[in-house]
Amino acid sequence: MARETPATCNNYLRNGPDAISAPGDDFLADLDRIGATLFRAFGAAKRSGLPAAVPSDQDWSLVADVFTKIGGTPAEMEAISSANQDFPGLCPAMAKFYEAALLLHGEPGWHIKTALLQAIVEN
Repeated sequence: MARETPATCNNYLRNGPDAISAPGDDFLADLDRIGATLFRAFGAAKRSGLPAAVPSDQDWSLVADVFTKIGGTPAEMEAISSANQDFPGLCPAMAKFYEAALLLHGEPGWHIKTALLQAIVEN
């Protein structure tokens, strides 16, 4: 998405690949890599033997703490939670949020990563 305008990137977060009117070959290759990563993550989750669990409020608070520690701001968190397409830095904020989720280890990390994976697959 770094090659796209902020408006296109924000629209992509909300509407998925349909937001890109004429994706180039490099963009389509990126989408293929994302899809392959999601399938591998889904397979790893299925093989883990851990029961699926919905993240608790405490799990989400831990992600918010990590997000803040890596430079996330309250304005970015608000834009993420409301999927505010008018927020000019929504894509970089989402990247930071995903980074925070990946940095969260242990059971809370599994809960958050599973919830995010499910949301990505559903959308």
